[in-house]
Amino acid sequence: MIGTQPHAISDLGDRITIIVITGGPCSGKTTGLARLNRMLSDRGYKVLISPESATKLITAGMTPGELPWIEFQEEILLDTLSQEDRILSIAKRYRDKGRKVVVLCDRGAMDGEAYIGEDAYGELLERLGFTRRQLCDERYHAVIHLRTAAFGAEEFYTLANNEARHETPLEAWLLDERTLFAWTRHQHPRAIDNSTDFEGKLHRLFGEVCAILGDPVPLEKEDKFLIEALDPASIPVKWTESLITQDYLVSPKAGEERRVRARGDRDSISYYYTVKRKVSSGVRAEEEKMISEREYQALLTLRDPEKATVKKRRICFFWREQFFEVDLFEEPRPGLALMEAERSDRTPELELPPFVKVLRNVTDDKQYSNAEIARYKRTLVAV
Repeated sequence: MIGTQPHAISDLGDRITIIVITGGPCSGKTTGLARLNRMLSDRGYKVLISPESATKLITAGMTPGELPWIEFQEEILLDTLSQEDRILSIAKRYRDKGRKVVVLCDRGAMDGEAYIGEDAYGELLERLGFTRRQLCDERYHAVIHLRTAAFGAEEFYTLANNEARHETPLEAWLLDERTLFAWTRHQHPRAIDNSTDFEGKLHRLFGEVCAILGDPVPLEKEDKFLIEALDPASIPVKWTESLITQDYLVSPKAGEERRVRARGDRDSISYYYTVKRKVSSGVRAEEEKMISEREYQALLTLRDPEKATVKKRRICFFWREQFFEVDLFEEPRPGLALMEAERSDRTPELELPPFVKVLRNVTDDKQYSNAEIARYKRTLVAV
């Protein structure tokens, strides 16, 4: 790696976008990456994720403090660059097949500065033959920083979902500030604070990514409609299709909901694990992460026997600058069809596609949530 030139975004063309998702400890990064992967895939993008090198190396046994910090950060940086370059070589193959590709980096090349300081990191880069500009705005199209929960959402601060982290809330806040500063050299840095609830934070994250990609930015309000089942071939605009299998799991904690989901498209299958829990009266927290097929199969052994497996085909398309998802259910309610409509900043007034026959608005009808559909006992009922 030393002495070689890192990639530059000027070499990627207009069908590959590389974005860093960074932030302080307990900022929602893991859930945010899983959410972005799912939602961008629904919009037809091929999503590739470059995992965080620090967590990978620490999990492999490389313990902070056993090596000098500058050596530790050198290993993280070299692994980060190597891994990203490998992911980008894969992205180019998809690009050459005509796909639009988004590469999401779980942290990036400048994160290490937050741990050893501006001067020491500068010396490290110089010794390796890199400049900050090469590893900042010449390498990534954009950087999105999620503020730690220790700054503005203290009641949600936890390290339970990452065994490689150990920071106190004060340490997390200071590290968050240093990480934010390390990326200020980028020409397109964005920061997402904790001024809303966590779901609102994730919505703003997705909105920022949509803006970076030049797509309509979704408004927070979504509508759900019961529709007549349709043949996707009758849709007069370009659409994507995925197959979704969702199972609910037994939870040891009252008021907690756990589920796993497999989402397959024409190229691959992605697996997700989601936990929803009650934090306080009227407040629920959601954590979502991508998992391996082996983890998915292991979690399926905890399937809730009181709930059916939900299987559906999801058809996604844009109509008049608005995004629509049509779910055609195969189990446990074959024939059921629902459509979710997402308003955008370009078209705040909803305009339904004329080629979809809408039966009624069921936005606030809980019987059409996935959790309630999973309770359905395979007895055909009228909709």
